[in-house]
Amino acid sequence: MSTGPTCVGVLGATGQQGGSVLRALVEQGTSVVAITRNPESEKAKALAGMAGVEVRKADLDDQASLEAAFTGCDGAFVVANFWEGMDVTKEMNQYENCAKALKAVGGMKHIVMTTLEETATHPKMEDAKVITTHPSGEMKVPHFDGKNRSHKFFEGLPVTFLYTSCFLENFGSFFTMYKQADETYQFTLPLGDGPIAWTILSDVGKMTVGILRRPELIGQTLGSASLHCSGAELAAHLSTATGKTIKYQAVPWKAFAEFGFPGADELAQMFKFFTDTQEEFLGIRDLKRCEELGGPLGDPVATFQSVALQFA
Repeated sequence: MSTGPTCVGVLGATGQQGGSVLRALVEQGTSVVAITRNPESEKAKALAGMAGVEVRKADLDDQASLEAAFTGCDGAFVVANFWEGMDVTKEMNQYENCAKALKAVGGMKHIVMTTLEETATHPKMEDAKVITTHPSGEMKVPHFDGKNRSHKFFEGLPVTFLYTSCFLENFGSFFTMYKQADETYQFTLPLGDGPIAWTILSDVGKMTVGILRRPELIGQTLGSASLHCSGAELAAHLSTATGKTIKYQAVPWKAFAEFGFPGADELAQMFKFFTDTQEEFLGIRDLKRCEELGGPLGDPVATFQSVALQFA
């Protein structure tokens, strides 16, 4: 990475996105500071044993600890976890702490922050309900809106914003396939009939490395995706990966919002945003551009085979 950072501080290094970025950086021979709240965890200890990786302790709620963790780095990968507590105010405060820490440390060549679109003001979301009333304004998909409204904290920093999309690996956590009377399996999501963007986590890492190598991308907002596919096509990939017959059951987003689990309304309106803004959403996540940034995109079948999928 001769034109990019030589030492990158990676937030969430033991998590999904941060872990994928760390592995991609190590593969490219870039030094990494793996930032985690718990350096004594098994995942952190495993990272500490990797060549070119130094593990440091920091907490996104503590700006001083972030300053110490980023000291000596000239690049950064920024991510926070809304789903840990589902508190958008806390998440935005964490992004602000991070931005302040990066400004205090100085010397940054390039920063990548994974983020998402603003939904509340989009005309396609007029019929979606307000989920959170926040000092920054009403929010209809808080884990989108909070990230987008945190961009302002990074003004003055050399940052590229990278829009993610739904991760295939979520079939090992968020999404479950249920056994039917005929011995087939079914997953139910409000995906409509057309394609939406899906991302394989390893591709987030590779795209981030590609962005960090390109200083001309500072100040830009890009999108990440590994494939565009419909619910039926997704079911076909799952069936191939597992050897089981897996079917997709479409459901209206308003019905999904009533399923009753924590965050159901949030996810329902997220999928509404995916489907109702399809052309715009897929456009910024152009697969050719993603491949230019990160190289060959991941294989969905192989990804599903590597994930502990949820069956019930």
